[in-house]
Amino acid sequence: MISMKLSQCIIKLGFLVFIPGLSGISQAPAGYYDGTQNLEGYPLKAKLNQIVSAKTTSWNYGDLPAYYEQTDKDHYYENDGSVLDMYAENPAGADPYNYWYNNNSLIAGASNEGEGWNREHIYSQSFFNSNYPMYSDLHFIVPTDARVNQRRSNFPFGKVGSPVFTSLNGTRVGPANMPGYTNTVTEPIDAFKGDIARMLMYVAIRYENLIPYFQYTNIRNPIDSLSERAFKSWYISLLLQWHQQDPVSQKEIDRNNAVYAIQGNRNPFVDNPQYAQAIWANLPAGTAVPEQPYQLNAAAVRARHITVSWPYVQDPDVLGFEVFINDIKVGTTGQNEFTFHHLEPATSYNIKVRSYSHSYVKSPFTVLSSVTTLSTDTFSRDLFISRLIVGSGQNKAIELTNNTGYEVDLRDYYINIRQINQSTGSLYWSSNKLQLEGTLQQGRKFVLLNPLAVLSCFSKDSADILSNATQMRLDGKLAIELAYSNTTVDRLGDPSANTDYAAHKSLYRKPAVINPNNSFDTTEWDSYPENYCEGLGNQAEEPPTRISTVNKSNEFYLYPNPNYNKVLHIKGNLDQVKEIKILSLEGSIIQILKGPSNGTIRLPGNSSGLLVISINGKGYPVLVY
Repeated sequence: MISMKLSQCIIKLGFLVFIPGLSGISQAPAGYYDGTQNLEGYPLKAKLNQIVSAKTTSWNYGDLPAYYEQTDKDHYYENDGSVLDMYAENPAGADPYNYWYNNNSLIAGASNEGEGWNREHIYSQSFFNSNYPMYSDLHFIVPTDARVNQRRSNFPFGKVGSPVFTSLNGTRVGPANMPGYTNTVTEPIDAFKGDIARMLMYVAIRYENLIPYFQYTNIRNPIDSLSERAFKSWYISLLLQWHQQDPVSQKEIDRNNAVYAIQGNRNPFVDNPQYAQAIWANLPAGTAVPEQPYQLNAAAVRARHITVSWPYVQDPDVLGFEVFINDIKVGTTGQNEFTFHHLEPATSYNIKVRSYSHSYVKSPFTVLSSVTTLSTDTFSRDLFISRLIVGSGQNKAIELTNNTGYEVDLRDYYINIRQINQSTGSLYWSSNKLQLEGTLQQGRKFVLLNPLAVLSCFSKDSADILSNATQMRLDGKLAIELAYSNTTVDRLGDPSANTDYAAHKSLYRKPAVINPNNSFDTTEWDSYPENYCEGLGNQAEEPPTRISTVNKSNEFYLYPNPNYNKVLHIKGNLDQVKEIKILSLEGSIIQILKGPSNGTIRLPGNSSGLLVISINGKGYPVLVY
């Protein structure tokens, strides 16, 4: 393998030389980036999010030091196996100091450089509230000198004017010297600017859907509330500049492969550097006001939720919709419907929706006034924990059930656990909550599983989340809870005590219990022996309805059909999906969706009866109740 110093000398010569092992770009498994062909801008970013978010494994923050021996050893500069620290490495000569993984030099803090190393979140953990899975994501958490890490604090990376601190390898901290931002920033040395830019761009891809829940009002946070664009406008040009000036190195290629083996996903900008330009280089800048939604319809009104829908908006510049209830913005959606939830029964609400364009120009509001929730219904108040497995070893699992009557957006739900101070014995809630992702359909279950579990009746492939976060190392003595935002929804155990409620047991909620309980009640649960897991998760789905017998590349299946929850799934070669039309039986267009498809069709909330789903011009009947 060519040394990093030699590769930098070649770059300085100003011409390109082919050297085996250096010129190749990181190789992802065949098919890993399927579906990205011919995409650019926000559609490419959204597709990459689907790819790098699927079936990942989130390890514990305490696991990272051991993994660094696979991801962050110096095989490139001194080639001595020391800790590869971007805040201490001197690419052109001897390092000012070195750390070794076998000499217990991991420390919490330091007064001077060279005293020890710790874990550095390149995207600062304060911006995502120190929540899992971000808290332990190896793709952007690296070993660095503890003192330089402290001086960096949570300042964004940028160009420094006059530094107030310079590390021994030249990393600088001081007021910014760059357009759009004048506060304190941290500037790495040139050899690692591209590495850091690509780590930050990975965060914007992997956590696209969680960005609205980050602390974007913090002026130091370079990411704002806009899921699609992600970065504040002043930051994009800097990232692209660093990405181009410091190309992907062999160190990054090897690290990307190692992290993929550990947590199951990749950094797309290491594998395909051209993606950065394709997404952010030519962002829309139009000023035209987009078409506003019209004819808001209360498609479903229940005691605690209201689903509102509107006809398909034809304007191709519409990127999404902002939704408000009683003048409070509660979210955005790319669909033509939205469910407002956690409402009060028998209460009147005013709803507003407006569209926004690719350049974030907003339309006028469309208003739906005085929609009153029902006084009661047969649905659950909220999600609830339906099963808890506290088995031997790391056989730990939590099952959630959705009987709310609507598809639940999980992003504002958290699992948390009580912890014990070993010195004082006092109990406290973990400051590193496990934030959920994705959606959960009505009537379905969601399983969180420890990745080290070896349950005989439930496979890792069947889990919705694989996590070794603190919450998934539960002992059945310290209380655990499901929370919505900052409010407890469901709880097991006594938060004021460290006493056995589920140790070496499996607890199954009794079928008659359909609501969560923020105070643990043992009468709601049946207890089973250690490692019992029968029936955990969703039962096997009925075979999907076959809807086409054309050649294999154009063969699709839609399920469930008949459909009861307004959500259809497509199986087949999704890259071949160019256009989906939802039609009435008379042929009237209800909605048009452009491909490629993500495999899910959300039918308008007021859909019922026999519909025709047209995929690439071929129509297939679906019965909707």
